[in-house]
Amino acid sequence: MNHSPGYPVQVRMDGVRVARGRSPRGARVAARLVAPLVVTVLVVVAGCAQVLPGRTAAVPATSSSAGPDRGGPGPVPPGEPPAAPGPTGPLLTARSTDEVAALTAEVLQDYWRARFPADFGRPWTDIGEFAPVRPGDPGAGAPPCVSRAADLTGQAFYCPAADAVVWDAEGLLPALRDRFGPVGPVVVLAHEIGHAVSTRLGVDAAQRREPASYPTILLEAMADCHAGAAIRHLVDTTTGGSAQLSVGLSERDAALLALIGFRDPLGIEAGDRSAHGNGFDRVSAFQDGYADGPARCAAMTLENREFTQRRFGSAADRARDGNLPLGRLLAAVGGDAPAWYGEVVAHRAPGSGWRAPEPAADPARSACDPTELAAQGAARFCTADGSVSVDRVLLSPLQEQFGDYAGATLIASRYGLAALQALGRPTQGPAAGRVAVCLAGAYTGRLIDPAGGFGLSPGDLDEAVQVLLAGDWAERDARGQAETTEHGYERVQRFRTGLLSGPGACGLTTAVGR
Repeated sequence: MNHSPGYPVQVRMDGVRVARGRSPRGARVAARLVAPLVVTVLVVVAGCAQVLPGRTAAVPATSSSAGPDRGGPGPVPPGEPPAAPGPTGPLLTARSTDEVAALTAEVLQDYWRARFPADFGRPWTDIGEFAPVRPGDPGAGAPPCVSRAADLTGQAFYCPAADAVVWDAEGLLPALRDRFGPVGPVVVLAHEIGHAVSTRLGVDAAQRREPASYPTILLEAMADCHAGAAIRHLVDTTTGGSAQLSVGLSERDAALLALIGFRDPLGIEAGDRSAHGNGFDRVSAFQDGYADGPARCAAMTLENREFTQRRFGSAADRARDGNLPLGRLLAAVGGDAPAWYGEVVAHRAPGSGWRAPEPAADPARSACDPTELAAQGAARFCTADGSVSVDRVLLSPLQEQFGDYAGATLIASRYGLAALQALGRPTQGPAAGRVAVCLAGAYTGRLIDPAGGFGLSPGDLDEAVQVLLAGDWAERDARGQAETTEHGYERVQRFRTGLLSGPGACGLTTAVGR
């Protein structure tokens, strides 16, 4: 975030840092790699830190490298070893990465053979070539659309000139599998096949006619969306017991994490020719395809697609990578969030006189059971006295790992519970937690392009997504309980609902302007 005195309250979503690579020669921008992944895996263990209570999933965290072109997977959640998220189906764990890639190509071709005619009324033409490349092999021949195998290091792309999906089989895909499990290679290949879908729908020809209407970021969103539709097919067949390529709900979260890892470096604007999308926009496109199918993806335009990527607002913002020290973060959020949540309540309960409290730094002073408060995680809401408080010991490692808006997201969710109580609504139960996440998104949405001096900086939204995928803290109710059958995917979806549609979409009755 940018604070009015010029203090940034922004966070980074580093995950897997990427280096800007080269497009295949002769291929159009639409055929570019999502973004090349640096193959060197650097795991930095997060020192001595207190473990946050509750269910978590392994996530890519802040890289220790400086700059947009270096790095790898960063620190793991405090106190936990690095691990691939979630259980995987036996058909994938028993297969090599090369076999997973080959099976992905086969299964997704089958999917598009059936889905493409059903959605678009025309036959599917099989992709001409799937080409795994080993860049380190001195005897490897030139892959499609590039002059030598070494040009493919850390990359994957679709080349429309050769109708070929090409990837680094000895570096990129094994690194993705090590970090995200077998679904890492699956989602990257699904994205590249998504570009092939767009080519068959005439998007390349439309881009030649109207290049300004089809920037790279839109084409990438379409491919992410088509990947979401394909992953939905894999999840459905896995759930139904007929999967050739097993992808469950835990793997779905891991797919989102892998996709976030390929976001643009911080500070690239959506209108830049090289922009591929920030983590939030890429995950949003994936979720739209997952929910609505390929027709939604093909209908994307600059008119109906909002991109949230922004440049840094100041040199100071950039110098900090948009992060505030914890004390300044609490002061900034504590000075802004109460007024917004107070407005939400005032529109629904005129004359209530409720004033949202500033966040307290000492949860022990609240009137609630300390065990009940601690179960909520780093940010807490007390029903007995209506207070919102934070535990700095728990919040500090979150900020170190993810960036400062991760903590701001959790604090905003506790204000959501405070607003529910002020409106006479239950603060316990799964429904309360869901509203809290949605209201945190609504609060965040009004910070994207604020009228005043307090707003988001590059990376803030990515950090919100990351902390929502990492654990269920934001969705816990006032007792510290959350719906145990849901996953990070649903939390991100609710956050997006609030962000895009405002608090009126969060299960409250009266709409409030953003």
